[in-house]
Amino acid sequence: MRKALPELELEIVDGLPGFSCSRCSRCCTGKLVAIYDRDVKRLEAVTRDFCVRTTKQECRLTGAGHKMVMKNGRCTLLDENGLCRFYDSRPDTCRRHPFMAGKYLLVASTCRGVDWSQSQDADPYRELSRDISKKIDSVVEKMGH
Repeated sequence: MRKALPELELEIVDGLPGFSCSRCSRCCTGKLVAIYDRDVKRLEAVTRDFCVRTTKQECRLTGAGHKMVMKNGRCTLLDENGLCRFYDSRPDTCRRHPFMAGKYLLVASTCRGVDWSQSQDADPYRELSRDISKKIDSVVEKMGH
């Protein structure tokens, strides 16, 4: 089953498809990249000035106190080729993309790296989705899905 949630650019699915990053940087451009406390600690070890406080609405939606700084609509961690300069320290939001595993299994509908001909286990994404899944589940339920 796949059920579109166009308002969130997500799909509710029964199982997670395969994924191989195409390095298009679409997920790093023009998006809210939620930054949680454990992300701040990890990133502070390698860089500075990467995040700002979320708005009240963004915090209500994501549960995150911070978000990634965007310059000209692009994540500040991207290099000139569109690759993450601090990939090993990237936020959990980036580590789980394009998936979220909570009450619902969600897939980013705009991600080019999703391979619907394959499947994979959702368990590795459950911990990475821990901070945001309850918030997103609540939004999905309010949308009547």
